[in-house]
Amino acid sequence: MKRAGKIFLENVYFEYDDSPILRNIYLALDEGEKIALMGENGSGKTTLSLILAGIFKPSKGSVVIDGVSIWDVSEKNFRKKIGYVFQNPEDGFVADSVFRELAFGAENFALPSDEIIIRIKNLIEKFEIDTEKSPLELSGGMKARLSIASALATGAEIFILDEPESFLDLRGKKALISAIDDIAAESTIIHITQSSKIAKNYDSTYFIQNGHLKTANSKSFRKIEPPIESLKIPARGSLLMRLEDISFSYVPRQSKILKSISLEIHQGEVIGLVGSSGSGKTTLALIIAGILKSQKGFIDKKCRVAIAMQFPERQLFADTVMEDVMYGPENLHLPDARISAEKSLEAVGIFSELWNCSPFLLSDGQQRRVGIAGVLAVQPDLLILDEPFATLDFDGTIRVIEIIKNFAQSGKAVLIITHNTNILSKIAHRTVAMLNGTIIYDGETKTLLNDKDLCERIGIASIDDNYI
Repeated sequence: MKRAGKIFLENVYFEYDDSPILRNIYLALDEGEKIALMGENGSGKTTLSLILAGIFKPSKGSVVIDGVSIWDVSEKNFRKKIGYVFQNPEDGFVADSVFRELAFGAENFALPSDEIIIRIKNLIEKFEIDTEKSPLELSGGMKARLSIASALATGAEIFILDEPESFLDLRGKKALISAIDDIAAESTIIHITQSSKIAKNYDSTYFIQNGHLKTANSKSFRKIEPPIESLKIPARGSLLMRLEDISFSYVPRQSKILKSISLEIHQGEVIGLVGSSGSGKTTLALIIAGILKSQKGFIDKKCRVAIAMQFPERQLFADTVMEDVMYGPENLHLPDARISAEKSLEAVGIFSELWNCSPFLLSDGQQRRVGIAGVLAVQPDLLILDEPFATLDFDGTIRVIEIIKNFAQSGKAVLIITHNTNILSKIAHRTVAMLNGTIIYDGETKTLLNDKDLCERIGIASIDDNYI
């Protein structure tokens, strides 16, 4: 049995542009120890994980793994000890095929070819990975599965997992839990998460707060995950958009991603859009937003639509946060673009000290907030949120829920793509479920989530499921 992965950090400091992020971090992990790491968006969780992986060098302090400093240039085997799963799956992709992506890390660990092939086959089966497309052509959830499987294929001694569950559907989460169980006996695991359910399954949980690393206790969990109150949604109003018999394929004459989709959206509605990874949810959202054009069908649109994408950095481009959020209202020639941007940023919890920062220096959770602020600033009648709760801390989640409530109560509509059916059950009165590019359910959210068999068929968690 492999037993390695002893980690020791002492007096570790880290700064971004002279701004302290981590202060006097001390951490000692035994071989095979498994911990969860939690904290607010921007608290330094990912920064600490990148230091542990040897990607960032601390401003001060020492990082020792199995008795060797990771900055000892004579130590050539350090990289072979660590398997890393990035928060954004695309950040770790290097290959143009799923098979090559899965094999890349294992080959660099110098594993025998026959062993690599066996591992890849087992991981493809466990995570039900679509092998027909290139990694960048996969859905967001399928990219997350591939990223996790690629790290696991290395058989590393230490696994650093940066919120790997954020974009996973129910099947992906089950596979992740099973995979962690498989490696638990012989690997050290550091799992960054916003979920107390996950954290409670580990040997210890640590929080980063004001740059310091602290051990969690029961009060800590109560502070980060108080209960979410159900929203009272007004009666639906006039029609905002109607889709009739919509079909779509990314490649002409190949299998359709969407098949005969018909849907109505009215004022005051909060609608959930659910389904397993690759079922067509994001594609449908992009058609509703006018970014993609269907090859068949009819769309009657009576409103302004804006979408916050699944990976917010895709829609961030300006030099500063404020410039990015102002771009939309300025280009639509809306009055008071600056005021609208300020209100939108404050609504998502991004305050003035970050407005002149580059959006690309923010954490993933903060980037998600800025992405949402950008679409709020254009004052849409229909707001589409693609996985808005992924990577958000509790404060961010509550702020997004408040935004959704305000939209609905002001006679606007919100369409939410999410795998988080627990939150959906509290905020969406109606849910549309997709399977293989078709709508198989359109009705009350609670009715759907109380039907365990239907939820299992769709690939989502029912109200009774206790996964993550």
